[in-house]
Amino acid sequence: MVKHQNKNRHGDNLKTVLMVLAGSAFLTFELIDEVFGGTKSVYKNKAKRENSIFFNSKEDHKDTELQNFYSLLNRLKNQGFVKKKQSEKGSLWNITKKGLQKLGLISQKKKIDYDSLEDNKIKIITFDIPERERWKRAWLREALMFLGFSMLHKSVWVGKNKIPEQFLEDLRDMNLIKYTHILEVSASGTLKEIS
Repeated sequence: MVKHQNKNRHGDNLKTVLMVLAGSAFLTFELIDEVFGGTKSVYKNKAKRENSIFFNSKEDHKDTELQNFYSLLNRLKNQGFVKKKQSEKGSLWNITKKGLQKLGLISQKKKIDYDSLEDNKIKIITFDIPERERWKRAWLREALMFLGFSMLHKSVWVGKNKIPEQFLEDLRDMNLIKYTHILEVSASGTLKEIS
């Protein structure tokens, strides 16, 4: 029973790391803070100070939770799901295209394969998705690009295509309707490039 629980926890951690990184790149200590929900500030400060993959003192080696986390990061890197880049502030982690596919955010015909018909009416789509669900934000941006919308600001997109019913159903299924607003505009105002 314990092995089964550990396996589930490992799967949850894998998904959590990929979901966090789907939103943006993070330094190691920021990623620790995100995954552990801000409860591991000691680890965050230590990671920031040491800037290494494994800590060196005997006391640090006793902390298997943190070591397991670093092992998971390295395993994900070796499998090509995440990549690590060195910066002046430390190790910067980001998700790869293969990692997004593993998470199921892109290259899924079922999710992002909509019929997109132009109707000459300007649509503005805005969203304000909470940080904890940033992977859904990444999916939504991918879907909007597929539909031919352009980014006006990070959370404001504009286009002239009809909104497919399947896209609206996917928003409902992913519980994004409450964070998303779709407006139809009769006059382009300063949006001259799409009028």
